[in-house]
Amino acid sequence: MERVYLPQSDVFQVTAGAGAVRHARDRIVAVAVAWGVPLAPEALGDLRVCASEVVTNALEHAGGECRVTVRWTGRRLLVEVADRSRRAPVMLAPGDELPSGRGLLMVQALAGGWEWERTESGKVVRFAFAAGAFATGAFAAGATVAGCDVALVAHSR
Repeated sequence: MERVYLPQSDVFQVTAGAGAVRHARDRIVAVAVAWGVPLAPEALGDLRVCASEVVTNALEHAGGECRVTVRWTGRRLLVEVADRSRRAPVMLAPGDELPSGRGLLMVQALAGGWEWERTESGKVVRFAFAAGAFATGAFAAGATVAGCDVALVAHSR
């Protein structure tokens, strides 16, 4: 018998402070596991990194508060981070020599993409993982993203 997944969602607020990003990423991963989302351990690690990067960006660049929505559709796990800034997120070009600012490049590589849109109260940044995701997009082990060595495992989507 085929397993049927019902759409589920979890919404929570995050306020900047000690441990805020860790708490948010741990909750996102815990929710995915509790819902039985079929992601391999490697993909859960990638989910953790992507969640950290997007929540960190929202807290640092948009007033110290954000709302996280996690949705499981039965086909993909969607993570949305909404904040009060209407400024577009900036993805630095690979090779930029700045000490930070590579988070969205990591999300692009690990989740296979991301998007954003303006809302009435600010913006929302989202990324998703497909059901059954083994690990990361099309990058092989030893890949370099924005000048950083990344240990990734390739898989087909």
